[in-house]
Amino acid sequence: MPFAQKNNKLTEQLLTLKIARSSARVYASTIMGLAKALKATEDFKLSDLKLRKYLTHVSSINNLTKRKNAASAVVAGLKVVGESKIISEYRQVLMKADKDYTAFLASGKRKRPYQNADKTWDNIRRLWKKLSAIVGSQKIWKRGEEISPKMYRTLMAFVYLKFLSDMPVRRLEYSDTRFVDSTDTDTLSKTGNYIIVWPKKMTWRIEKFKTFRTFGRQEFPVSVGLRKLLLQLRPITKAKNNDEYIFLNTRWRQMSRDVFSRFVGDLFHTYMGKRWTQNTIRSIKVSSVWKDSIKTLDALKIAEEMGHDTRTAMLHYRE
Repeated sequence: MPFAQKNNKLTEQLLTLKIARSSARVYASTIMGLAKALKATEDFKLSDLKLRKYLTHVSSINNLTKRKNAASAVVAGLKVVGESKIISEYRQVLMKADKDYTAFLASGKRKRPYQNADKTWDNIRRLWKKLSAIVGSQKIWKRGEEISPKMYRTLMAFVYLKFLSDMPVRRLEYSDTRFVDSTDTDTLSKTGNYIIVWPKKMTWRIEKFKTFRTFGRQEFPVSVGLRKLLLQLRPITKAKNNDEYIFLNTRWRQMSRDVFSRFVGDLFHTYMGKRWTQNTIRSIKVSSVWKDSIKTLDALKIAEEMGHDTRTAMLHYRE
């Protein structure tokens, strides 16, 4: 049974800003959370956000990330109702939170949920071999189209870990990635993340990601090992999902980014005893590369492949 969607009316109002529905839903949830904290959920209207009590509350949020997210959501709500005057004050809150967060990261006080990035990344890079043995011992490939959601989840873990081993470590773009033939020009004309299947090769094209405006469309040749694995997976995926999304939920639908994030945390908790996020995996990867004096060209290359700039690598990821 599908989950009932919340804050539909507010979400629809925010969609007038021409933002993604997922972003509108997050903003709506954040705004209603603020209203609930101020005991103002009954008859709440977006125009209520201009009240000073909301600015006072948002400004007093201790957690810097939560403060930034709350301010961003309120700014979006105020744009909908055309309340421009107070928006500048919220932008000051955003700028202050950004400044404080950067100072916090640069101070070296940020605790990381791992030690020895080089060794940790090496363990992650080889983890797909453990899943390969599990898939083989359970004879999962032989199940074909009759595979259960539980067994398909094991295959997804296998594929995801092979992605980490062989390809640039991205954010959550994996959940939007689907198979498409190189001859399917109609599908490829639409913005998306694709595993493009050519007669003798594969390409991972990424267009739906956080820093698309900076880097534009990115394409990476799929390694021989990952290509072989994906070719085995594709008939099963196609039988379960008409759009051929690789990462699927238990109802054989595209896995949302939130669910994919939990999938990653569960996977590493199961096989490494650590409930790491995708951002932590990126941190481990970059820190392992930056452990020694890295060449400028190498730094720029890995930054482009992972979709961030070198300053981000130095502040947010590097040990």
